Amino acid sequence: MPYRNLFTSTVSVLALTSMLALPPAFAQETSQPPTAQTNEAVSEGVRDEATAQIDERRQKLLDDATRALEETETASTTLDEDDTEAALEALAVATGKLQSVVARDPSLALAPVDVRLLQRDLLGDVETIEASREVIEDLVADGRLQEARPLMREFASEIVIETTNLPLATYPDALLRATAQIDAGEIETAKQTLETALGTLVITEEVIALPVLRAQLLIDAAEEALAEMEESTGDADASAVEDAVESAEPEPISPGEYVAAARSQLKIAEALGYGEEGDFEELHDNLDELDEKIDLADNTGGIFDRIGDSFIRLKQRLFD
Repeated sequence: MPYRNLFTSTVSVLALTSMLALPPAFAQETSQPPTAQTNEAVSEGVRDEATAQIDERRQKLLDDATRALEETETASTTLDEDDTEAALEALAVATGKLQSVVARDPSLALAPVDVRLLQRDLLGDVETIEASREVIEDLVADGRLQEARPLMREFASEIVIETTNLPLATYPDALLRATAQIDAGEIETAKQTLETALGTLVITEEVIALPVLRAQLLIDAAEEALAEMEESTGDADASAVEDAVESAEPEPISPGEYVAAARSQLKIAEALGYGEEGDFEELHDNLDELDEKIDLADNTGGIFDRIGDSFIRLKQRLFD
């Protein structure tokens, strides 16, 4: 899993990117993507998945490691206030907590202490995103990297789960070193040691590609819609009043529309660079088969199970 040093790198936090900033040739009014209605239908599922991922990782946070980080920060603050006794007490607590963490799991290299979720979501249809990609690729090919950089930064549709970790190979030793420096009266050196230690926190990232997640949720919605259609078969004897009421309601999204929207999301994933054409071939074949079964009102058999397995393999290829 990729990681980087918090001291030397930062992450751009984007709650929601509405559209990619484009050069004048592409800076024009764009309507909502044709999948807007179907995307809205699975928006709750996207939020639920994000919440579930964050909750799962919060359960893995180590309380003792979190306390050690807090006490390190306290030690640094109290040293600035010339309270060396309080700093030594805080470092003693932090050291003890980390010894407990290491004793429970001697092979642990990174102790998770915090987690947060970032979301970048480039909204647009396949054609718009492909055009944006061409602009970026042309700029890079021309060596205009600084112009391409802000476009690349927002060229994503993903949830990023960031976990902050204490590096157990170096962090405990830094606390012991700072303690010895305080005892020796080397207060400024101890301050620098703690500042350096706090700057070596390691950030690990896990990426969930939103188009792939949406595609999977859309296929789940297609399966549910098909089941509802089967259940409603034989209701032709409903009263004329009921028909009139239903006719005033919005037309429900059909299974075929869900499948078409899922196919579009997979194309968006490819356009955004979350894999190459061959990575998605298996799923496109599955969706073609599902389309045929829907058009012929045929028994879907185990197609939804096969599609689910294909999504698992896709995620393994892209992110494992």
